Amino acid sequence: MKLTKYPYPVWPWQQQQGFPWPWVQFQWWPEPFALDSGAVLSSLLMAYEEWGQPDRPTIVVFHALTGDSHVARHTYQDHAGWWDGVVGYGKAIDLHQYHVVASNVLGGAMGTTGPSSLTDEGAPYGGHFPGISLFDMVRAQHRLIETLPIAKPYLVVGGSMGGMMALAYGSLYRDEVAGVLAIGAPISHSPWAIAYHTVGKSAILADEAFLGGHYYLAGKTPEKGLALARMADMISYQSPESMQNKFGRHYQTAERQEFQVTSYLRYQGQKILKRFDANTYLRLTEAMDRFDLENAGLEGLQGKVVWMIGIQTDMLYPWREIQQHAEHLRMAGVSVHYETLMGIWGHDTFLVDQVAMGKIAARFLKACSRAQRSARTRVSYNA
Repeated sequence: MKLTKYPYPVWPWQQQQGFPWPWVQFQWWPEPFALDSGAVLSSLLMAYEEWGQPDRPTIVVFHALTGDSHVARHTYQDHAGWWDGVVGYGKAIDLHQYHVVASNVLGGAMGTTGPSSLTDEGAPYGGHFPGISLFDMVRAQHRLIETLPIAKPYLVVGGSMGGMMALAYGSLYRDEVAGVLAIGAPISHSPWAIAYHTVGKSAILADEAFLGGHYYLAGKTPEKGLALARMADMISYQSPESMQNKFGRHYQTAERQEFQVTSYLRYQGQKILKRFDANTYLRLTEAMDRFDLENAGLEGLQGKVVWMIGIQTDMLYPWREIQQHAEHLRMAGVSVHYETLMGIWGHDTFLVDQVAMGKIAARFLKACSRAQRSARTRVSYNA
């Protein structure tokens, strides 16, 4: 059922982002949605956006941990999206040629059912929102895709957590997906990546305003914990080279009381409070930490165009790790193409250098077009 109005309270971090945006849409299912944990959500709401014409080949884009459905501008008056340099008319993902869909993930902070949504009793889920998996998030996305007039097969694309979801989506829906582009995304989380999230989650849980996750109506939120979590994550998203280039050992003020890098991390910690929710951070990072594509089966990725992109200076998911995971898929019978995205900006390079990212996306789309033409030729020949 398509809704014309957002049915939940608009929380402070959403208000500061102008949510709900003019182009965001809402699809609601009143029936239960079962989770991998055995828990059941009584209903499901998905917030999503679309670009281009639905009669063109579709690309489903998944966002990273603190992202949302707003991938790109819809008009010149619209506010910027997080991948404006990649998605748009005349850009790598050219809206003259493609139809793009992106949603806020299950458990998210920007419109889709999550901890800040209301239960049937009318109160926010808060700490009672059940644990979710990346596969739960993918199934919710698939439920949305099934309601849209989209031709199959389509392509799935994402970076970081979004890349992990693209791989999971391709493995679950093998007959619907023709190509997968996963950028800076492993097939399972390493202890190194889990360690960063452990610091962030511990900071939130230790905040006295957390209240077991039931802080929405308390008049105070765990701002200190969420800000510290973001500061720790921002270190993992950068690289020594990028920090040296940005900050060196320069001080923020003439009084030399604070380094520029310290001021930057504090700024990023405060900035996240204006667009994200602590409970969502906990649920999504837990889902990422528990992600293990191999245990779910790799057979679904066979026969597809699968590209895995490592990032040259990524500290969170080093390029060698992504390359090893690509080789692991190859040994399992998956035809994988590996590339390295060059850049000094660490894990965030796929967001920072959108020109280089766009070139890789364009090559991926050409590879998918060649594969589809080849498949049609084989079918015609066999007929």
